[in-house]
Amino acid sequence: MREWFVMKDSAEHRKNALNWRKCRSDTERNKFVKRTGVRWSELLRLPYFDPIRFVTVDPMHCLFLGIAKWITKRIWIDEGILTEKDLQSIEKKMTEFRVLTDLGWTPGKIKCGEGFSNFTADQ
Repeated sequence: MREWFVMKDSAEHRKNALNWRKCRSDTERNKFVKRTGVRWSELLRLPYFDPIRFVTVDPMHCLFLGIAKWITKRIWIDEGILTEKDLQSIEKKMTEFRVLTDLGWTPGKIKCGEGFSNFTADQ
């Protein structure tokens, strides 16, 4: 798991972002992003902004892209952070929720399989 999360260098990120701005076409920018993973952001004009430490995680897109499910399965369950007992406890708590009718239903079985895998973004 240590290989998954490698701390990036803020100074290098800023340098790459400035180089992205120098690209002359969308094609050139797309190639640059594929190579470096960096684009320009107006936030980089702020001298105190650290693009590595101040990253914003968008929870809605994490759900739509399946990132939340991947984190739950690959990190929390597979690495033993969430145990079968934990999932049973969470499932028990979920039965106590009263969901508004326009939201549909909340999946009842989270302790089996991949845990939380049947949840939608609304839920």
